[in-house]
Amino acid sequence: MANRPRIRGARGLARGSFRQEEQRFLEIAIQGGSDTNKKQALQRLCQLLRRGLRSSSPHALKASVLYALQSHDPKVKRWAFNALALIGNIHDVEVMNVYWRNSFDDAEIFEAGLTALAQIVDKPTLLKMLSDAGVAFSPQVIMALAQHSGPFDEELSNLQFKLETATSGELRSATLLIGLQRAPANLFSDRHPVSSIIGELNDHDDKTVSQYSFWATAEHPDLDLSNVRVPPNLFSQLRPNVQAWAYRVLTKNNQTAETNYDFIVEGSESEHSSVREGLAMGLRDIFYDSLDALVIDWSLGEEELSIREKLWEHMAVHAAQSAGYREEAEKAYRSSSSNSPLRARLEAACKDQGLSMTFKRIALQTGEPDLFTQIAGVHVTNNNQTFEGPVQAAAISNAGPGNTGTITIGQQQQAITMADAELKNLLSELKKQPDSEEKAKVTSAVQEAIKAPNKTTVGKVVDWLKSAKEGMTSLNGITDSAGKFYLSIAPLINLLPNFVS
Repeated sequence: MANRPRIRGARGLARGSFRQEEQRFLEIAIQGGSDTNKKQALQRLCQLLRRGLRSSSPHALKASVLYALQSHDPKVKRWAFNALALIGNIHDVEVMNVYWRNSFDDAEIFEAGLTALAQIVDKPTLLKMLSDAGVAFSPQVIMALAQHSGPFDEELSNLQFKLETATSGELRSATLLIGLQRAPANLFSDRHPVSSIIGELNDHDDKTVSQYSFWATAEHPDLDLSNVRVPPNLFSQLRPNVQAWAYRVLTKNNQTAETNYDFIVEGSESEHSSVREGLAMGLRDIFYDSLDALVIDWSLGEEELSIREKLWEHMAVHAAQSAGYREEAEKAYRSSSSNSPLRARLEAACKDQGLSMTFKRIALQTGEPDLFTQIAGVHVTNNNQTFEGPVQAAAISNAGPGNTGTITIGQQQQAITMADAELKNLLSELKKQPDSEEKAKVTSAVQEAIKAPNKTTVGKVVDWLKSAKEGMTSLNGITDSAGKFYLSIAPLINLLPNFVS
């Protein structure tokens, strides 16, 4: 069958790297804070990457994303895989494969992991991985494989579903393809393109399918409010998770938002915090006359801090257009603590040079190093040795002038700290095991790694954990915990120094 045309966006990709302030905020948000903030930061990262922007220090950013795979929150894990589909490489496959195979009971994580792996390994290797894992080559699997890459285009072009008989899982996968501009135009009908049918899913019985239909409309550059079948005056009657994305369609551009001002006001007054938060996120990059009056009043009466933070972020983006925005953003920055996620958020959002300089002055007044010192680290030259270390100590982050991807002392120290904690927990677990020759050897190796944590010593422990989690150990009581320790320690290996004196 010949390939059917896909609906493609005419929007050109951006070029270059996103700002260092943006990277710093993403790293802080992905590595710490609430699961909601981690998920939203990963969503923001995916959005930037799909626009064609790239990180100037990808190693540190990817370390954050790989670490997010350990999250207990399925949405964080799913969005981490979505990000890895855009920035992962062959060196990440081993860790990704472990988390993917452990996600078979969650269809959304499973499909996201499969999509990420399809971006990295070749088609024959991927087909073997599916066979070894006992995964059938179903339509949903094909749609997951074809979300970004080209090798499965032929299989994708042969798919077609009827809305009346398709399963919820198939419809969910189909809407993802639409939002990502990968759906065959006639996926649902030979006569009607998906752009004319997507709206029929807006009030689907499955809340996830309904939510994804609005997400796809908000995400795809050629879809807009005209493709929605539920009128804005009925948005407030949709389920909260669906409303959050329905209002994102209203905030897709300035004109649509201004035309539907009254409904945006209605969304800002919703009793559901998830709806208000979704609307606040949608407002980030739009501005029109009179919007500042609504947003400032909303921020002053909003009880949820996480929502106020997103409104302040919007104000920082558009501070040049509103004196009120500038005042409120400055007030929020001044009232937050040094090195706080909120300050990082506002620094990343700020596009006004005057306000940016104000932020720097406030940081200096409150005893915090200036912004560029935070990003680039302290740079000290002593004879022939150069040391660079980031100020941020709460998470693994890349730093250093130029952000070439070189592992810095700051990164190494943070990785050492994290490895030390996990190794000590492993040592406690080993002490519970019956005495044996293997126990003695492994205990000695762990103690050596704690004493001198580097690629070699910790690598030996990781190698043993890899075998132990697969049952290749005489310590029968440690198989399950070995798998957990492997997943937490293995991603740190590449960040550790070659030796520790």
